[in-house]
Amino acid sequence: MNVGFWAAAATGVLIAIIGPVNAALQARLGTWGMVAVVHLLGLVVGVLGLALFERAPQAARPDGVLRMLLLAGALLALVVFAWVIRAAPGQGVPVFAFLGGILGALVVVGTIIAIQHLGVLAALVTIVASQLLAAALIDQFGLFELPAIAMTPARALGLLLMLAGVFLVAREG
Repeated sequence: MNVGFWAAAATGVLIAIIGPVNAALQARLGTWGMVAVVHLLGLVVGVLGLALFERAPQAARPDGVLRMLLLAGALLALVVFAWVIRAAPGQGVPVFAFLGGILGALVVVGTIIAIQHLGVLAALVTIVASQLLAAALIDQFGLFELPAIAMTPARALGLLLMLAGVFLVAREG
């Protein structure tokens, strides 16, 4: 198993976590508050990732003005995020609820890495399978403030069939 498989598997787990995390934030801050926090944090992580890890050829890199606009946007996002965080304790927002934007940025990177190493079909099948496994664990144990939903034989069979499909699609040779 290569880096593409592990990137796809981790991406699927992150996707399964994003929904409950964003739902917890939306329940406390409303839809607009959740959307603002998620996307502003995603912007900050994306801009910082570009600034720190950019490997594009020189011709494809943003020029100085665009870079300054991106950094200004990231700073504005941090200011808004700080304002939201100040209001959060009064709303009873759990710390994990602020991970949605960060996880979303990681999902984008993980998907790119997985597709580059596995191809689109194998990457997406692996992502979906790991997403379903993680969702089953979230349900089983009632994680992220969700009610526990027990694993039934039908659910277990469905997960096993999905994993068999991953094996058939993603195996090498």
